[in-house]
Amino acid sequence: MFVRWARPIEDPTPFLANRINESPRFSDGRSAFIRSQTRQRAASMGMSALLASAVELEAHQIEVVRRILQDPVQRYLLADEVGLGKTIEAGVLIRQCILDAQQRCSILVIVPAALVGQWRSELAGKFFLERCLDRNLHVVALDDDDRIRALLPKATMLVIDEAHHLTERKAGGVGGIYADVAAAAPAIDRVLLLSATPALHNERGFLEMLHLLDAATYPLGGEDAFRRKVESRQALAEIVAGLTPENAMYLDYTIDQLAALFPDDELLQEHASDLRGVIDTMPEPDDPALIEAIGRLHAHLSEVYRLHRRILRHRRRSIGGLTPDRAGAEIVRYRSRDRAALTVAIDDWRFDEAIKLDAAGSEKLWGDRVRAFWQVLDRASQYPSSGPGMIGFLARQAAMIGDPERFAEINRCLGRAGLFEDRAEALLGALASLVRSHAQCVIFCSDAKTADALAKRIRDEFGITVDRHDPQDDAWTAFAGAADHPVLVCDRRAEEGLNLQGGKKVVVHYDVPLNPNRIEQRLGRADRYGSGEAVRSLVLACEDDPLEMAWVGYLDTALRVFDRSVASLQYLIEQTVRDIARALFTDGAEALADLTESSAGEQGLIEREIKSIDQQDALDALGTPPTDLVDELSELDEDWQSIASDTAIWLEQTLQFGRADEAGPVAAAGMAAPFRYVYSTSNRHTLIPLPAFMAQCAEALDLRPGPRLGRAIRTIPYTFRRRTALNRAARVNGVGLLRYGDALISGMTALTQADDRGRSFAMWRFAPDHVGDPLAEFFFRFDFVLEVDTAAADDVLAAHERDTSAARAAVGRRGDMALAPFYRSIWLDRELAPVKDEALLARLGRPYGVEPDRSGAVDLNLNVRRWQRLLQMQLPELAYWGELCGKARVTAEEVLRGDPELVASLGQAEQRAARVDQGRLGQLRARARAGATEAESAELAFEEQLAAAVRAGINAPRVRLDTIGAIFISASRSATDRISGGI
Repeated sequence: MFVRWARPIEDPTPFLANRINESPRFSDGRSAFIRSQTRQRAASMGMSALLASAVELEAHQIEVVRRILQDPVQRYLLADEVGLGKTIEAGVLIRQCILDAQQRCSILVIVPAALVGQWRSELAGKFFLERCLDRNLHVVALDDDDRIRALLPKATMLVIDEAHHLTERKAGGVGGIYADVAAAAPAIDRVLLLSATPALHNERGFLEMLHLLDAATYPLGGEDAFRRKVESRQALAEIVAGLTPENAMYLDYTIDQLAALFPDDELLQEHASDLRGVIDTMPEPDDPALIEAIGRLHAHLSEVYRLHRRILRHRRRSIGGLTPDRAGAEIVRYRSRDRAALTVAIDDWRFDEAIKLDAAGSEKLWGDRVRAFWQVLDRASQYPSSGPGMIGFLARQAAMIGDPERFAEINRCLGRAGLFEDRAEALLGALASLVRSHAQCVIFCSDAKTADALAKRIRDEFGITVDRHDPQDDAWTAFAGAADHPVLVCDRRAEEGLNLQGGKKVVVHYDVPLNPNRIEQRLGRADRYGSGEAVRSLVLACEDDPLEMAWVGYLDTALRVFDRSVASLQYLIEQTVRDIARALFTDGAEALADLTESSAGEQGLIEREIKSIDQQDALDALGTPPTDLVDELSELDEDWQSIASDTAIWLEQTLQFGRADEAGPVAAAGMAAPFRYVYSTSNRHTLIPLPAFMAQCAEALDLRPGPRLGRAIRTIPYTFRRRTALNRAARVNGVGLLRYGDALISGMTALTQADDRGRSFAMWRFAPDHVGDPLAEFFFRFDFVLEVDTAAADDVLAAHERDTSAARAAVGRRGDMALAPFYRSIWLDRELAPVKDEALLARLGRPYGVEPDRSGAVDLNLNVRRWQRLLQMQLPELAYWGELCGKARVTAEEVLRGDPELVASLGQAEQRAARVDQGRLGQLRARARAGATEAESAELAFEEQLAAAVRAGINAPRVRLDTIGAIFISASRSATDRISGGI
């Protein structure tokens, strides 16, 4: 039976005042733990989900997460370029939602059907959310309309991956599933859209995405106005593109243009004036002052004049070293009689039908023939092992194909075995050297049966392991990073969302689809965030098919898809594909030669389009993320041994949890061996009530019977070292990362805050060499946690009807970002004067030790009997001990608040917050002057009041007393013996 006060103690001073205290062993352990948690909270700026996730700490991702998590309105479009890790950013934000809401949330994640398994795997493996899946975290396929509709009404967070696909699902009269999502979105606290698609040439789709974030500012009926807004930004985008240090000699003209465009933007005028002052000194392009001044002006333009201030986009060129280059394509040419026969059959039918259509003059017939022709080209481009497929059905549709005899020849040629056999032989010949080079080959082909046949041929030819991708079977994942798995064969289902980054990869295109966006998607599986070497392509091309040779030439020399990402060109590409079909039908391969000529080169259509999109994207893009965002986190992470030590002092040495090391592949890999904490019921019983532990730490427990520990209450396997948690074997075995924000740490923090043990201590310290009062001197210790006071900011939230758990958590993080919380100990002597002598502070700060050292020094906990003996010594202060403790508490806080270093740091924090507010509010005011909606005006008023409240909370921070203690220090052995009394 146990009875304990289950609510946190506001102030432990009355405990010490009434001589109620636990052993200093508890305060030593508690202080180490709380100090470590405060340090981690400070380094992570309150983003608890970030530290405890098994992800690399990358500055650009931290910047995105930081911006969102300090905003009470968490409705954002994550628009990082393809491969920069939007899914990781979203995963951190999902985990943070669950932590902020303490599981009382419902999160709906809508993703393309092919990505459901991958999302579930990442959320479980990297963010440790497996237990939340299908409980309060639902990953649903985009085409599962019924389930989406069922989950939308109770969703508190909505995440949509590849959100541009949702805007395409408006079939069905009223608007399909998009209409349901749009109707529900305004009531959902947090909305997160993931899409790297550009606005240029995609105005309607982009508007529909922004409508989900902000329906009032971006009504669906405002397409014309939105289109004009996108077009009008092009002039500004071109000006901003010239804001580079290399153009320093010509920036006066650029500044004049900006000043004329935005005469009422006071902050822009200020930044422009600063830049002009730097230019007047005739700086070199690498001058830091020039770079900084341009950066400030560029950042202001990006924030104020982006399409929406909640669009967050990083560009690959600003984030060096995280994504690999593309290393071009090796074209494997081969000959095939059967392919030559098919080409002749297609050309004969096409040419004959074109002559007839010219004579008939019917647009409907033209449309039918071109569609039939495109289906033929699509099937022919697949080089299938399974024959003509749907072309056999099409051959019986006379109205679509015209001459059935000529079309029947196409159908027969598509059934020839040589189409597949000749192509497969060419592939095997090219693979031989790649297999010997230990490169991992990812082979893409469109048709599933063809992929099956290829996998078998390769396996039989080389006697190697060949993995076959299947969204319904995870066996293929063995390919990732495994040297003994050299080949993965994929069909079309793997072209979107699959993550194959890392190592030396060659993407092999067995077939060459007639949509370049599919080539881009294939390559995007390998050249992603966290990848290894530059990604090579190997492309098969039959010399007996002039159209295929011309198409490969267009992809390689005009579009250059094998050398660079063309993801931003997807809408231009779609239009090109629509336009080229009829030209190919009438002119054959010559149409592709013409397209290549008009598209290639610096002045070609493609480069001009890339330039326009780049300029627009640059206007919306975030700059290079500041390195100090990740420096402190990295420093903390590298000091994982200290985190481990501080945690062990409290959990293992003080609260007496057992620790069982894990055997297995992670330990064998030379990493810091994972372990489990075990609730001990033996002689050394864990000093936490079992029901409370199981209630607070339920998400961290593994209640399955273990092979060695039987039915003992144990945690999941853990590590303190991030590199261990990132190891593939660790992820497979569910090894968690013990950091601020982890379920076990959060639960133990809650239990610690509610526990009175360690809050108050008192001890007698015998120090034979101490010089002072012959009987004893005593000193008070106060352990304070100082943080921004957010009470006034919370009142602002309530006044604007935004007082949600998400908003309160965001305000707390905004405070942490301005003034990092810190843990500070204040020592006072018996005169209540602060102790400043370093030697004395070192003696006082020594850990509690019950065993005498070489000099005989020893510590005695002042239990009830020892307090009585101490009172008998008639130290004068003990006569008014309770009153003295109260005065000491007040004095200690005054000393803390009056500390010159603290006063200076508060001033610096307030200035930092003011600078951030100046930028944020200046941008909102500039947008308001540019023609704000009612919603934007309300947001400006809200942000002004919130900024003032946060700054007030910085100037008058909240001070919380965590631990109070008294140390009586004496050089008298006789007095020490009297205190000890054998007990």
